[in-house]
Amino acid sequence: MLNIFELFDKDSFVFLDKISSKKFLFELLSDKASMVFGSNSRSIFKDLIKREKLGSTSIGKGIAIPHVVHDSISQPKCIITVISSGIDYQGVDKIPVDIVFFLFLPTSIKSKELQILASLSRLVRNLELINKLRGCKNPESAFVIFSQFLEVQAA
Repeated sequence: MLNIFELFDKDSFVFLDKISSKKFLFELLSDKASMVFGSNSRSIFKDLIKREKLGSTSIGKGIAIPHVVHDSISQPKCIITVISSGIDYQGVDKIPVDIVFFLFLPTSIKSKELQILASLSRLVRNLELINKLRGCKNPESAFVIFSQFLEVQAA
């Protein structure tokens, strides 16, 4: 079983300003994923949109977990995105989303997708962690906050 903490590293954090839409956010992060995985950003983008059409991946309280399983992804990875001002994400609670956990999974572990999503969902429901991430001003400080949180959880 995949340890949820293996999804994150120092390059897992992105800070964005003035995001106009969910579609634009998906385009930006598909480009980042293509750089990380050496894959086709358009293909990843299409899969993210396809998944989102099934239903919003917002889980409420300004948090979303969009996810994609793609054959060009070699290892599971999560990119945590902090958006300076929330965007309309069509979530059930109508709260603008400002923290996004983009989960990218290889097809080789598709059978574990729901387990990984459940673990990630439990992690992001820690409001102390989420509020600290919202207070961060750059990826480096977010990585420190997140690393400290993970160390406490592992203890």
